[in-house]
Amino acid sequence: MTVARPGENAVRRAVAVSLASTVIVVALKLAAAAVSHSVSVLSEGLQSVVDIVMSAVALWTIRLASIPPDEDHPYGHGRAEVISSALQMLVVIGTAFVIAWQATLRLANPVPVHPDWGLAAMAYSAIANTLVARYCLRVAKQHGSAALEGEAQHLNSDTFASVGVLAGLAVVKITAWPTLDPVIAIVFTSLGAVFAVRQLVRLTHQLMDGSLPPGEVAKVEEALHTHVHVRGFHNLRTRQTGNVRIVTLHVLLDDDLSFVEAHDLAEDVEAELRQVLGGALVTVHYEPYLAELEHQAREHAPGDAM
Repeated sequence: MTVARPGENAVRRAVAVSLASTVIVVALKLAAAAVSHSVSVLSEGLQSVVDIVMSAVALWTIRLASIPPDEDHPYGHGRAEVISSALQMLVVIGTAFVIAWQATLRLANPVPVHPDWGLAAMAYSAIANTLVARYCLRVAKQHGSAALEGEAQHLNSDTFASVGVLAGLAVVKITAWPTLDPVIAIVFTSLGAVFAVRQLVRLTHQLMDGSLPPGEVAKVEEALHTHVHVRGFHNLRTRQTGNVRIVTLHVLLDDDLSFVEAHDLAEDVEAELRQVLGGALVTVHYEPYLAELEHQAREHAPGDAM
């Protein structure tokens, strides 16, 4: 039986709210695009179709990530959320190229635009996405969900694009200049693609087992430097898989400690680091201080490499 991790129900509920809101938004955008003949509104509608698919994928991914660790996945299944978010960004980039191509064709063959319905659809979209994105981001931060955070960031990007298209359509309505419509589509689609590329770089760092952010690593090092019984440390390695931070390191303790005392101190260090990071999987290998110094001296002694 799969046991829900803390906050999983809240994360699922947030994704479901996002999915329901996006369905309404996409219906309005596509209807407005058909009536207004606006390629910028059509581009927003297509992006929202992608949102629906990716929201559904995110909901499934969150359920997958909630499966407890097993023999094949000892660190759990949290990385599924990161993979989902990365795929979402790739889809956004691909969709941006399709929209840019359609807008370029419209530049070559301008079509009269009737912006009223587009204005209404974009206004509703901007308001709805702003409210839902704030809700999703708050839940994502509370429960460490990469998939939900990606969902919120994507909605924020859509909000920015909707506001831009809204302003552009207002100018089209005032000036009756139809060529401006595809230009708007290209500009905001390009901005969305740039945002997706940046997010993809961040997610790839995590997929490639990159270290935790410098600020979090600094907190770990500060806790170790200020610990009363820690004489030194080395081989500090950090990474993140899904919402789980993983820290491994070697800690140097006094040589005269008994095995039980050294073990208890290592447990104390692990508990302190977990508290510093707000929850983490910490593994400490403890070593006698003077013995390790002698070992290092022998390892780096002149002539050893020959």
